[in-house]
Amino acid sequence: MTKYVVVASGKGGVGKTTTALNLAVALSNFGREVLVLDANISTPNLALHLGAPNVPITLHDALRGKNHIKDAAYLHPSGLKVIPSSISIKDSDEDAIEKLEEILPDLKGVAEVIIIDAAAGLGKEATHAIKSSDEAIIVTNPDVPSVTDALKTIKRCDEKGTKVLGVVVTKFRSDPYELSIKNIETILEKPVIGIIPHDENVRKSLYLKNPVGYSHPNSDASIAYKKLAANLIGEKYVESIIEKKGLFDYVLTRLGFKK
Repeated sequence: MTKYVVVASGKGGVGKTTTALNLAVALSNFGREVLVLDANISTPNLALHLGAPNVPITLHDALRGKNHIKDAAYLHPSGLKVIPSSISIKDSDEDAIEKLEEILPDLKGVAEVIIIDAAAGLGKEATHAIKSSDEAIIVTNPDVPSVTDALKTIKRCDEKGTKVLGVVVTKFRSDPYELSIKNIETILEKPVIGIIPHDENVRKSLYLKNPVGYSHPNSDASIAYKKLAANLIGEKYVESIIEKKGLFDYVLTRLGFKK
């Protein structure tokens, strides 16, 4: 059975697309068939994150009835299945998103989990992505503006009957001027199911046009996304020896230079 999970946020720049992509990579590492779909049709970023800004068929073509939605699916070198949206300004017609609920059922059986990267905010695009999904994951930063907007997004999910699985806090530093995880859970009345630390490797992965879980699999952010995936599917995440020691230390240990 195919499950549709929307990754949503009340504001842009909090790491929503990064979370959608890397959660998908992590779930794939656990043996799940996953597809990521960019439902932000006015300002899409998914293809830019993956270095594929111009593809012949996009979600826009499927929404217009020009192509079947399955024809818009591509395989990234990481092994991830992706349905991007067009980055062309002439395609930025947000009214087209109204067809999303009609065409999404055609993806049943293509993957076990379809992760929908929603547009930020509470506009028409985000609302249709939420309404089209079975479950939602809310992404926020540990600051008052982000958490306030996350609360609004949770309310929108409630209005549309979409179950909120929990909250993912990104760019977390444990600084005294940040909201604590406990405070965030109290404000949102939802569990924090993932804590993604601030990690420069996320920026590096964007430059490399790959998910951090693929380009830097042993980075702090990548490990945090693996823990999130394990949490969602009810499996225990166990760090590998390489993740615990780091690749260089692991090699030195194998060569007998370190214990």
